[in-house]
Order: sequence, then structure tokens, then C-alpha cells
Amino acid sequence: MNLVYRVTPKQRLIIVEDALKQMEAFAQHWWSDREAGGVMMGRHLLDSHDIVVDEISTPQYTDRRSRFNFFRSRKHEQVARQRWLQEHNTSAYLGLWHTHPERDPTPSGVDRNDWQQAVACDTYEGDRLFFPIVGTHCIRVWTLSRRGALRELKLENTNAQK
Repeated sequence: MNLVYRVTPKQRLIIVEDALKQMEAFAQHWWSDREAGGVMMGRHLLDSHDIVVDEISTPQYTDRRSRFNFFRSRKHEQVARQRWLQEHNTSAYLGLWHTHPERDPTPSGVDRNDWQQAVACDTYEGDRLFFPIVGTHCIRVWTLSRRGALRELKLENTNAQK
């Protein structure tokens, strides 16, 4: 099942089942599980204004991972760029995802700084990026616009989460 989040009254963020399952596979259910993350790629739908996350990058061997920290290496950018080229310039960079060892995850100061850096420095379509955090029992998503407005998105299909 897809997860659907409300971005604006006319726009939704849709995380498709395959991408969702990949993110959930890295949820930190055990003390030995380390934080994981990557980039999200997908499409801006022209007919509905919706944004669809079709796929994600998964942890790379060059990442630094521990129980409470994750440092995303440049390898994720290479994965996203390669996918963009393979898809004939139609697979868009949509944001960054990562895990937290919390039932109901909340962003840390490091997370917020990372997101601000991504919005200010990364190349992307539209006026915002998306930032899911995968917890042990739910996935919460924030968006940050180029204007600096950070807010959490509301999940529309609540039966889709654990």
C-alpha cells in the first residue's frame, strides 16, 4: 500500500509501496540496528500536481552509520544522477530519508540543519524538498521550502501505517 501525505490543499506526496518497503526494511527495531538513509527519487505529476516517490537510494558502504547517527556519503548523489540519466531526465530528486530508533520519530537539530543545507544547496525541481524519518512504528514526513518554512505533513491514509 502507498502512503499519501497532504502537502497543500491541491498537492499530495505519494510514497509508493516498493520505496516504502525499502525504507521500512531499515527501521531500527533492535539495539544493534544502525541509522540508515538515502535520497528519494520520483516524479512531479503535471496533471494533478502530486509528487510521487518511486524509489530511494539505500545505505551505501561509504556512509557512516551508528545507533544514533547517520552521515550520508556522496555516493547517494551518484546513484540519483545515474538514475536520472537512465530515466532520460525524468526521475527527479525529491528529498532525503533516514531512520531513527524511536517509536514516533522527531527531527534532531542535526536533521534540521541537514535539511536546510539540502534546500539551500541541492539542485531540485519545485519549491520544496521532503524529509521522511522512519521510526519503529510510523513514518513521519516534513517538508522544507526554499522560503524556509518547515512543517510536518499530515498522513491521509492512516490505515497504511503499522
